Amino acid sequence: MNPVLHKIVETKHEEILQGRGKSLPPRKIPVRPWESHLKTNSISVIAECKKGSPSSGILRPDYHPVEIASIYESSGAAAISVLTDSQYFFGSLSDLTSVAEAVEIPVIRKDFILDPLQIDEAYAFGASAILLIVRILSPKDLTSLHQHAKGLGLSVLVETHNKNEVKTALDSGATTIGINTRDLDTFEIHKNLIEDIASELDSSIIRVAESGIESYADWQKYKGIVDSMLVGTYFMKSKNIAKDFQSLLFGN
Repeated sequence: MNPVLHKIVETKHEEILQGRGKSLPPRKIPVRPWESHLKTNSISVIAECKKGSPSSGILRPDYHPVEIASIYESSGAAAISVLTDSQYFFGSLSDLTSVAEAVEIPVIRKDFILDPLQIDEAYAFGASAILLIVRILSPKDLTSLHQHAKGLGLSVLVETHNKNEVKTALDSGATTIGINTRDLDTFEIHKNLIEDIASELDSSIIRVAESGIESYADWQKYKGIVDSMLVGTYFMKSKNIAKDFQSLLFGN
């Protein structure tokens, strides 16, 4: 685990300790179906709301997640990912709630989840799905957290970075597997990873391409290989999200 990722995980453990015993708000919206939105006749889009990241810094100084999410929904996004980490990605749980209440498509809490408390938070603040990252979890914890989320009726996107992690994800019961082309140890993008891994997954698995997607050519490249693409930085750098959303899907 590289120093940045290690520091993020340390911070998460501190946040979990601080959150123990705090009451959570009652959930206000229904849990929305995830699988039926992602698995369609084409490649669906999970569009991401994130102000910045450790590798890129501030991506969108004028960041209004509800406004962005509304554009995503009207543009045809199947689901919305909301970064809730505050220290490294400049997000919050209030962003999650605001977006979940503003749209009618499923919203996933994207964070570094290590403990059932964070899943309980995701549920309380309106998420319909959560992200679990194989790289930062033991197989036992991955399975336990996956079962905890399912027990609340939440869907789970399990993120992987190589074939060994995919096997671990499948063993945990994962039915939606993300293939992240950004190596969390080096932050480098390995685009061929999608083709190498997705083609070996059973068609019953929802396959999600993550990171480095920024053009119509990428969209075309992944047709027939994945079911969905998670796109964040491309949109966050856009001056016209609605226009660039259509360009991603249909070309210029």
